[in-house]
Amino acid sequence: MKLQVTACDIDKKFPAKTYTITASDGRSISKDLCEEHAEPFEEWLEEAEADEEPEPEPRPAPAPKVVKQAPAKKAAPAKKTTARRRPKIVSLEEIEASKG
Repeated sequence: MKLQVTACDIDKKFPAKTYTITASDGRSISKDLCEEHAEPFEEWLEEAEADEEPEPEPRPAPAPKVVKQAPAKKAAPAKKTTARRRPKIVSLEEIEASKG
């Protein structure tokens, strides 16, 4: 039975994880690091995970309060602007005759 243990490349402590860094120009390096020496890398990875997590859905803004207004008063119908007639002048005899 063969047991394989990964030790830190710096201080030979174990357990260790393998970290691989790749530059944009294609260069890369892999290092086996214990928890102590991997701390900066873990911080970067946590930051990257935090950036990838979807931001919580913003709460919808509260609806603006609707102020109910009294219904608008209807405008009074426009009055006809006709000239006023003068009352008809009648005599007492004409009034008595119309009562008939």
